[in-house]
Amino acid sequence: MENSEKGFVISMDRFKPHTFQAEQGEGLFMSHSHEYDELTLILEGEGYYSSSEQNIKVAAGDLILIPPRLHHGFVCTKPWQGISVHFFHDKLPAHCQYLFHEAECEPHRIRSAHLHDDDMRWAEISFFQLEKEWKSERQDIDSYNLMRIAFETTLLLFQRNRETWMPITGNDHVVIEEVLKEIHSKYHTQITVNELAARHFISESSLRKKFSESFGVSPKQYIISLRLMESKRLLQQTNKAIESISAEVGFTSSSRFYEFFIKSTGVTPLEWRKKNQ
Repeated sequence: MENSEKGFVISMDRFKPHTFQAEQGEGLFMSHSHEYDELTLILEGEGYYSSSEQNIKVAAGDLILIPPRLHHGFVCTKPWQGISVHFFHDKLPAHCQYLFHEAECEPHRIRSAHLHDDDMRWAEISFFQLEKEWKSERQDIDSYNLMRIAFETTLLLFQRNRETWMPITGNDHVVIEEVLKEIHSKYHTQITVNELAARHFISESSLRKKFSESFGVSPKQYIISLRLMESKRLLQQTNKAIESISAEVGFTSSSRFYEFFIKSTGVTPLEWRKKNQ
């Protein structure tokens, strides 16, 4: 089911036991790939998701996050029900993007999280609201924001319950992950590397070194890239004035915004909007 007017969501699908013409325990294998991300919530039953490097057993309460272009398959071993949303993560607001670093670092890895009790109910309600708004004929900003909030809620539940992975180990793992989360939630403010380091009880030089080792750029460069990423989303998905977008994403002046934007893209924000909107 397609709805190109709904921004980041490409399609949503529900699967039920009657979809599979096999006896319990036999299952049905489905193998495919797609150009978009996939987030699937298993509501009932059991089965397996697999790629060339993984074979993951899943059951009711599991959230499965599959990166784009990964050839993967699934098999139902106990009649299941679930719901999948296919989406482009780069069309989500910048504060969601830290969830997809693992997919970018390991593009051949399926990730999963198991939700218990209240988190499971919360995820199911969020998927229901997302599906309701996506299917509706309303195209206004309220509908879009309800979709965005519902989906972000599900992603946060995934983040809280997932099996943690980062390209670093030990105590550094915790510090850098927390710094990354804080950057994504506060990139639009006048946050500084010194403040980040102080809040996480680490020297500024040490933070710069560990962060650069993990992500290939300094914290400051990363913050600027997030601001530019979000500015592109707003230029493409809204009709907000360029000066307004500049302030919203955290630049202290329009001239600084223009300077960094042209350096990154080779064109002005207005030229980029005309080409991409």
